Amino acid sequence: MFPSSQTKTLAILVRATEGSPPFTDELFCRRLSLGSMPYALQIIVIPISNDAGHLPLQWGYVYHQGKWNSVPVPAVDLIMDRCLRPISRYVRQQLKEWIPTNGTDQHHYWSASLPGKWEVHRVLSRNPELRSQLAPTTRIGSHIPWETWLDRWPKGLFFKPVSGTHGKNTFRLSQGATPSTWVVEGRNEDNEPFLLTFNHTQAVSSWLALHQAERKMIVQPYLELSHHGRAFDIRALMQKNGQGRWTLTGCMVREGPEGSLTSNLHGGGKAYPAQAYLLQRYGTIRTEALLKHIRQTAMLIPTLLESRFGRLAELGLDFGADAEGQLWLIEVNSKPGRTSFAEAGDRRMHTLTYTRPLAYARYLLQQHVLTDVFRPMKLPNTSSKAGLKPIPIHGG
Repeated sequence: MFPSSQTKTLAILVRATEGSPPFTDELFCRRLSLGSMPYALQIIVIPISNDAGHLPLQWGYVYHQGKWNSVPVPAVDLIMDRCLRPISRYVRQQLKEWIPTNGTDQHHYWSASLPGKWEVHRVLSRNPELRSQLAPTTRIGSHIPWETWLDRWPKGLFFKPVSGTHGKNTFRLSQGATPSTWVVEGRNEDNEPFLLTFNHTQAVSSWLALHQAERKMIVQPYLELSHHGRAFDIRALMQKNGQGRWTLTGCMVREGPEGSLTSNLHGGGKAYPAQAYLLQRYGTIRTEALLKHIRQTAMLIPTLLESRFGRLAELGLDFGADAEGQLWLIEVNSKPGRTSFAEAGDRRMHTLTYTRPLAYARYLLQQHVLTDVFRPMKLPNTSSKAGLKPIPIHGG
């Protein structure tokens, strides 16, 4: 199946689930599998169960002749972690046993993972060029002075989990129709919308305290980032190419359904090409200025985060723009999805979202830069003598 002597094995870690195949992110894994041959890569998918305990990981899946086939886990050369939740220490120990280390103890990961939103915000806020684009952010402790915050930000407070995804468990707290009522609207654990009304401050405080006890959260002022009453954001995808350089693959707009606080596609949103969408809202001059600002900001962020969290391979940057065209950096994700690029209809850009991870994987293997991914790295040796025999790398 993989005849080339240059073929190396890339293991993709995803969460196990019910069904066939028994893992999430199937489309992503399939696209990488189908496109892996030009890069002399073998893709094996390793499902990671939340309830695995200390069961050994012995089986993975390869895509061949239109279906997923179960195979014993071989030795692997590179690991891509697509699990949205942290992997247990026991599983990571097993992963190290699969890697031929030649006497060294290296972490052969395609990319590090970013920590929670609060840690990322703190690093970005140290940069003076980025600081003005970050919404004021506070990590919630045991005491939640929401009344003081609401006086300061009367349009509302937006709460979100430190480690949440897809807009789940996010909500807005705002003043109700009368001075003695408060409204909480958002999405629950199942990404379903909910609406609550409170008539007493103590009831609000108790509900917030209960929510905080279940998960760590941050709070920001609610920003009106909407168009015709629909929340929207701009997803910019930064990826390393086949030469190991950061590149802006493209931008897409995600628009939420009417009445939704978030624009996530998992919550019923839709995707559109960024330029055409922004032209309708802001006109030519502001749109060009916004896109230029996004490009400039996008090039600042990756190396700044790498200097703190280790080598990264791709980043999904979510921007918002208010009615005046003020740009806000909402969130940074080291494991971004591709759905918005598929739905927006740009086939070339969509293809790059899959080929660039493969090109960068091959680059890593050829350049022998597989030192500890969790530590800041020096620039790798770019000489062709530094690693495997070079093969042409596309998707750059």
